Amino acid sequence: MRRVLIYFREILVSLPLALIKGWRCFGWRGSWLAFQDLVFTRLFFSVRVPGFGVLRRRNEARSLMDNFCLGELRCEEVEQALRSHEAPVVVDLGINLGMSVRWWFHLNPKARVTGLEMMQEALDYTGARLCESHPEADWTPVCCAVSAADAEAMEVCFDDALEGTTSAVRSAGTQKRSVPARCLDSVVREDEVVLLKCDIEGFGGHALEGARAVLKRTRYVVTETHGPEEMERMSRVLFEEGFAPFKLAARSLWWRSLEFKL
Repeated sequence: MRRVLIYFREILVSLPLALIKGWRCFGWRGSWLAFQDLVFTRLFFSVRVPGFGVLRRRNEARSLMDNFCLGELRCEEVEQALRSHEAPVVVDLGINLGMSVRWWFHLNPKARVTGLEMMQEALDYTGARLCESHPEADWTPVCCAVSAADAEAMEVCFDDALEGTTSAVRSAGTQKRSVPARCLDSVVREDEVVLLKCDIEGFGGHALEGARAVLKRTRYVVTETHGPEEMERMSRVLFEEGFAPFKLAARSLWWRSLEFKL
């Protein structure tokens, strides 16, 4: 009964706005994806969306709606910086199905993106989709857990490698594997990072603690919050490294460096 009530609440409350936002951003394709997501609760029909290629999974439709149509990962100031840069470097923590990666390349085909993700299947899926949507993309996948320091491999549990909520701090599921633990300071070597996205299901504070050298070379950071402890850790590190928040969109908080020099 509870599932039925939740379903009808989604239809009555979420669907009208999703249809409108989907249409405004991507025309009939956006509305059709929103309809399939909320009414069918799956994608029976794949849809090609400019900039993203063919969307085949419900999680892709949900990401498109939440992050782009509803604006959680949209920031005009940051997008303008990415468009105007000759070859902007983006570091994306928490790839999942690669929707944000595809968006960075849509904004600037000459971007260079390093994506870090615990699930190799997610990196492979992203790579396959980029071959369709952005075949010339300068894309570097790194399979690891992002931590405060390089360390021994950690064990993670999961059920669906592409589901998107596997966490180093809340690991649960019937399958197990070990993944290397790396800190960003040992992975990212570029002199300038235009954008660092941090969405790793509760482990973001630890990741940023291991990215202090990278943060000194970073212009913008966007963080997604999964709880008060993670938010406190991320905020403390970013304030200490000279960042200030300037935009909040649902769970996403955008930060601008006050010390970064172009």
